Amino acid sequence: MEDVKLVKLICETGEEVILPVEIENGIEIQKNIRWDDMSGDGNSSLSREYQGYEPAIITVNFSLYDDEDSGVTAIEKAEKLNKLFTKFVNSRPAVWKIVDVHTRARGIKQVQVSSFRTREVEDGIEAVLELIEYIPPELNKEKKTVQADTVSQNQKTKTCTEQNTSEYCRQLLVKWEKEKMDGKTQLSFDEWAKQKPIPPSADTDSPVVDA
Repeated sequence: MEDVKLVKLICETGEEVILPVEIENGIEIQKNIRWDDMSGDGNSSLSREYQGYEPAIITVNFSLYDDEDSGVTAIEKAEKLNKLFTKFVNSRPAVWKIVDVHTRARGIKQVQVSSFRTREVEDGIEAVLELIEYIPPELNKEKKTVQADTVSQNQKTKTCTEQNTSEYCRQLLVKWEKEKMDGKTQLSFDEWAKQKPIPPSADTDSPVVDA
C-alpha cells in the first residue's frame, strides 16, 4: 500500500467516500482557458477575447478488490459507489468536498461527478471517476458581472453594418465587396466589419479607409 494514497470525498448530504488512489497515475487535473472568438472565422488569435478558465476536470483512477475480512466483494463496492456518485440534490448532481493535496494545490475545493466507469479485471474492478470542479452560484454571479462589464466596454467600440449609411461605412462596404470578389474573405459584411471597428476619430464627412 506504499504506492497508494487515500482521497476523501464528503457529500453535501453527509456521506463520505475514501478512495485508494495510486500515487503515480492516480489523479489527473486539466483546466482549460475560456475565450470567445471575435473574428468570425476561428483563425485569428488576435481576435480572441479572454473569458477566464473553464471548471477543472479531475480524473481519478483507482481499483476495488474483494475484502476477505468483511466478505464485501469488489462488485458490491462498485454498486455502493454507483449509488452515491449518481445522487441528486435539488434536481442537480450532488456537490462533494474533495480532500487531497493535489486538488488543494490546484485550488479545487468542491466537485460534482460527471462520470463513473468500471471495468472487470482478473483480481477485481478497475474504476475511473471523472469529476468537474463545482463553482458556487455566488462566485459564478461575480464572474458573470465581470464578463458583462467587459462586454459593455466592447460594445462601446462601434462597427459598421450594411444598414449604416455613413460615408466611412460605405467605403468599407466597397472594400469588403472587392475582397469577396477576389476570394479573400467568406465572411458576411457585418462579421468582416467587426475586425475593423470605426476609430473614434473617424469623421463621417471626410472618412479615410485604410486599404
